[in-house]
Amino acid sequence: MKLGMGSFAYRWAIGRPYYRPKDPMDVHALIDQCVRFKLHAVLLCNNIELHTLSDAQILEIKEHLDKEKIDVEVGARGVDQEYFKRMLEICHLLGAKILRVGWDMDRTTNLDKQVQNGIETMKKLMQIANAYGVEIGIENTKVITIQEVKAIIEGVNDPHFGAVIDTCNSTCFITPTEEVVSTLAPYAKQVHIKDYIVKLDPSGDIIYGVPLGQGMVNFNKVKEILDQAGFNGHAFLELYIDRKETHEQTIQYEQDCVAQSVAYARDVLHLQ
Repeated sequence: MKLGMGSFAYRWAIGRPYYRPKDPMDVHALIDQCVRFKLHAVLLCNNIELHTLSDAQILEIKEHLDKEKIDVEVGARGVDQEYFKRMLEICHLLGAKILRVGWDMDRTTNLDKQVQNGIETMKKLMQIANAYGVEIGIENTKVITIQEVKAIIEGVNDPHFGAVIDTCNSTCFITPTEEVVSTLAPYAKQVHIKDYIVKLDPSGDIIYGVPLGQGMVNFNKVKEILDQAGFNGHAFLELYIDRKETHEQTIQYEQDCVAQSVAYARDVLHLQ
């Protein structure tokens, strides 16, 4: 298992649809952060809107990655098939071998029907993905259970389609991290490592993100399960931290958390 940088390690510096800073970190600055921390893989996830870029801009990113000898994987989210097709084209242009998919589930409507829709959509996408030599992994996000992820994977039934395992997201379903990893490890294509704590609150328990090693995730056990399953892909660092009072304080705290997390991944987990 090899350490990489996910763009969601910088969810405040880069931004998200509901929060965009005035001067966001762009893809090239993110690549520079990989160089700074001597990491050789980056995940360009959906907080970077690659689908809005031209082919020329995508090829500029590839040139930068090639120059720094950094591997790339790509992340997408939604349910729109045409959008996913474009993201596969972008994978092809970048030379990315894995596309992470966040399959959105509306938990107020027919879940079985949505799982079946996921199976049918991914089967069609795999025809394109296989032609490009790209594998697809579906992630256990905060709106889809690990059982639904597993059902879609088994329904698609393609060796190049599997799971993206996140060590925090399924906490929203009160699913222990070790259960998440044990269930999905046989299908693993990519892993997202982030840590969290849960604090009591009058309105209910609240999940807070922390740097790796400072929370509730037993990463040594996670690594053991993945090693036993034969996973030898990338584990991408992500953070789920809160904002500070100002944007400047937030991005400094974010950078400190990245540095602490990279050190923990290397010194304790021995990821390189």
